[in-house]
Parts: sequence; C-alpha cells; structure tokens
Amino acid sequence: MEVFFQALINGLLIGCFYSLIGMGQSLVYGTMKIINFAHGEMIMIGMYLTFVCSILGLDPYLSLFFVAVCAFGIGILVQHLLIGPALEQKNSFTNTLFLTLGLSVLYQSGCLVIFSSINRMTETSYSGITLYFGNISVLLPKLISFCFFIFITALFFIFIKFTSLGKMIRAVSQNPVGAQTVGIPIKTIYMISQGISCALAGIAGNLITQFYYTRPTVGMQFNFKALIVLALGGFSSLNGVFIAGILLGIVENIIAVFVGLAYKDITEFVLIIAIMIISQMYKRKKTLKSCNAVNLIDRRNNE
Repeated sequence: MEVFFQALINGLLIGCFYSLIGMGQSLVYGTMKIINFAHGEMIMIGMYLTFVCSILGLDPYLSLFFVAVCAFGIGILVQHLLIGPALEQKNSFTNTLFLTLGLSVLYQSGCLVIFSSINRMTETSYSGITLYFGNISVLLPKLISFCFFIFITALFFIFIKFTSLGKMIRAVSQNPVGAQTVGIPIKTIYMISQGISCALAGIAGNLITQFYYTRPTVGMQFNFKALIVLALGGFSSLNGVFIAGILLGIVENIIAVFVGLAYKDITEFVLIIAIMIISQMYKRKKTLKSCNAVNLIDRRNNE
C-alpha cells in the first residue's frame, strides 16, 4: 500500500502536467479547429528559458511570469504572421498541419544550435530536499510545482468561465459565425487563444525543469502526451481533458511501478482503445433505444 500511494502521488503530479498541456491544445482546437504540432516545442522553449534564468541567478519559480509572458508573445506573433494567414486559405487544416510541423522542426533546430544536444538540468539549493508524510516521501520541488499546477489550472478555468474574454473564446469555439455576427473580433480571439495556449505550455515547461532533463527533442515526447490526453478527454472539452490528464498520469505511474516501466507507454493506447470501444457501445445502445422509441410511436399511431 505504501508503494501504491507513492506511485499515486507521483502520478498525480505528472497528471497535472498532462492536464495543463492538454488544455492548451484543447483551447486552440476548440477555437480554430486545428492541431498545433509545435505545442510540445513551446514546453521545451519554456524549459530552456527557465534554464537560462537560473544561470543568471533567478529562481525557477520566480521566472514563471517571465516565461509565461515570453511564450504568450511567441504565440501571438506566430498566430499573426503564420497561422492566421494560413487559416484564410483553402485546405486550411492541411496548411496549418504542415505549418506547425515545420515550426516544430524550426524550434528544435534553433535550440540545438544555441544549446547543443547536451541534457541540461535546472538545479537549486532546495532541489534535493525531501519531505516525509508518514512513510511517503515527496521532493520539495515536486510539491511546489504541484501547488503551482493546481493554482494555474484554477485561474485558467475561472478565466474561461467567468470573464468576458473567456466567454467570447467559448462563443467562438461553439459558433464562430454567430460570434462574428454579434461583433466578436474572431482574429483577435484566435491570437489570444494561441497566446494563452503557448503561455500554458511555457508554464508547464517552467514547472518541470527541476526533475526533467531539458534537451531540444523533449518537446516531441510532450506533444505526443498532449495529443493522447486530447483523444482521451475530447478535443474540445476542457473539463474532459483535465480529468483525462490526471487519470493518464496516475495510471502510467501505477503501471510502471507494479507491472514494469516498459509497459508504461502501452497504457495510453490501451486506454484509447478501451474508451473507443465503450463509446461505440454507448452510441449503439443509444441508437437502439431511439429506434425502439420510434417503432413504439409508430405502433401506437397505427393502432
């Protein structure tokens, strides 16, 4: 049981990370109906920005706001100069698909030139401090990052659900034509959504630098995780993505501890297949109920 709870706590931390990066992807898909394949590279950029700040003597958590602003600015710039014009062309989905793949390669190559392929680790004076809760141990940086993950996620949901700008983003996500009809500036909402998505990715990168190696190719791994979370939780459902990220992190860690590390990545595909089967069974059952209801009404009418 002690090992189980230890795996559960570690899974909860990485699950919060998956949720945060998944919600960033979900926000972009919900508003623009595109998948940003450079999202993982924005996490990598956030990690490198945090690493540079730590070299300059700034604590990683104190550089959080700086990293978020830089990532937000990159998102706004990319949306205005590249993704926005691509959305106005024919075959916009294909155009943005290859465009974001190209951006992913560009970000990786740029960081490879600047920082080389050496693994970097951001360390602080408290990186090795371990807290004990009974027989369960937690690294202090992981506990602090977990608190930040919860705080940032709560702020994001409050912003989306209760602010006027968040309501405009939801309106564009639900009905772009109707939102434009009532005067909502679609292009501005697209830029803000892209900026927030990149900011969430940069924040996620900042919060994991003390227990993840920073390298130019690390974004590919995280991008894959974000897509898995989207598939599990629903591409346009922020609530579903949040829950899916938590569950994925917990299940991954429990499988790694009790079954084996080699089986951890298989978990994601098993979960997707299981959810697809359950979803199809539910849809089939719902369809059968509808058909039965229609047949019953027809019989009554005939009688």
